Amino acid sequence: MITTITLNPALDKLMESESLQVGETNRADILNSSAAGKGIDVAKVLRDFKREVNATGFLGGIVAPIFKQCFEDEKINDHFIAIEGQTRTNIQLFDKSGKRTEILEKGPEVSSAEKEALIHKVEELAKVSSVVAICGSAPRGVDEAYFTELIQLAKANCHTVIVDASGALLKVAIKQKPKLIKPNKDEMFELMGVKSATQEEMIEFAQHLCQEGIEYVLISLGKEGAMLVSQKGVWKGLAPDVDVKSTLGCGDTVVASMCISFDEGDEPAVMLKKAIALSSANAMTFETAHVILKDYEELLPRCEVETIK
Repeated sequence: MITTITLNPALDKLMESESLQVGETNRADILNSSAAGKGIDVAKVLRDFKREVNATGFLGGIVAPIFKQCFEDEKINDHFIAIEGQTRTNIQLFDKSGKRTEILEKGPEVSSAEKEALIHKVEELAKVSSVVAICGSAPRGVDEAYFTELIQLAKANCHTVIVDASGALLKVAIKQKPKLIKPNKDEMFELMGVKSATQEEMIEFAQHLCQEGIEYVLISLGKEGAMLVSQKGVWKGLAPDVDVKSTLGCGDTVVASMCISFDEGDEPAVMLKKAIALSSANAMTFETAHVILKDYEELLPRCEVETIK
């Protein structure tokens, strides 16, 4: 059993317009509308591979029934905590060139009672899980102390905890030493306190994090692939050329792939190869966080992974 935690889910609307004119009326076609949020997207991909998955977090408002229907359709075990606040809606607007503009709501205010209910739920689910993945941003009312408590609770009850977060939450996660963190290149720069860095500098910083107690640091490099760093070594994988429809959800497919790899006991090079292949398959569709398994199987042998150190 794998459990995903999404503190700040969102109804994602993917829209396409000829161009975005600020201050003017813009008309757009809806490409896709779906219940989303990083942990939910991870759960969807896990279900593509027929993995049993629990999903929890905070959920409320008029969009909640859409999420409930999604969980039923996807056969995701729904353990979300009902809140009085309104779960957010995010808009991803593409122009004809493929350039994406995001409008992201901050999310609802979560009460003390609602936060306490999630603490009990996470403890319950972590005890029966092989992997717990804590993903995404936090709504209002969730501070660094609460996020710390969630990670500690997950680690106390489950051997493998993954955290995919950014900004202050990523820094909190690093202090708690989960098994895996997954920063992208910009997030690595922020952690390092620099505007840019060479590959070697990123590797050196990631190795320092591993020495401090994080087992794996997976650095997403976009079109350049990804690197996996641990005390055992450093691996870099290149993404194959594909017809990219949307990169939305690609990072979440990487997390889903790592969940499966940890479950199956894959070696690091195999972990990275599978993660890049799955992310590339996701990029080939407009549907967020779903892959066509045939695409994944065809891409897997085309993904190249080399040992750097």
